[in-house]
Amino acid sequence: MKKLKILAVILCIFSVLALCGCGNKELDSASIVRDDLRTGGSLSFVYDQKECIIYIGGQDEVVQYSQADETRDLDAGCRVGLKVTAPNENLDLSTATLEMNGVNYSSGSFLEKINGQHQRFFNLYPIVSPKDDRVSFSVTWQDGTKKQTYKVIMVPGTKFEDKNGNIS
Repeated sequence: MKKLKILAVILCIFSVLALCGCGNKELDSASIVRDDLRTGGSLSFVYDQKECIIYIGGQDEVVQYSQADETRDLDAGCRVGLKVTAPNENLDLSTATLEMNGVNYSSGSFLEKINGQHQRFFNLYPIVSPKDDRVSFSVTWQDGTKKQTYKVIMVPGTKFEDKNGNIS
């Protein structure tokens, strides 16, 4: 009888673990390409999906200056455009979160909308400069999945345009 009670307790524990899961699920990395408008200009772009690192620019390539865009809450500066797509079509993205520069965007509010429907991707436009040539952002695609951190690295030798059109 004592063995039966112990067996019942063990089965209950396994059942709870099976229902709740054992921690956060690890997903494949997102798909990342240049945004459709190629914000920042014609720059070399390499994405190492395994390491979650995006390399942009190259020797004597120039990141164009962008004016502020109040309709999209974007400041003026040299920015590069990224299109980030969720790694799995079956995710519930309503709980997705994005963190960049200490700002948190939650509940999938950062996902692009087409005809009022949230899509599986978002566009990101980080500002870069000679001093800020590395930017990172993190995404949690769904509750119960691990946060993924991505790094944008401007390749040495890349130049930057200022608001007056000067190149540095």
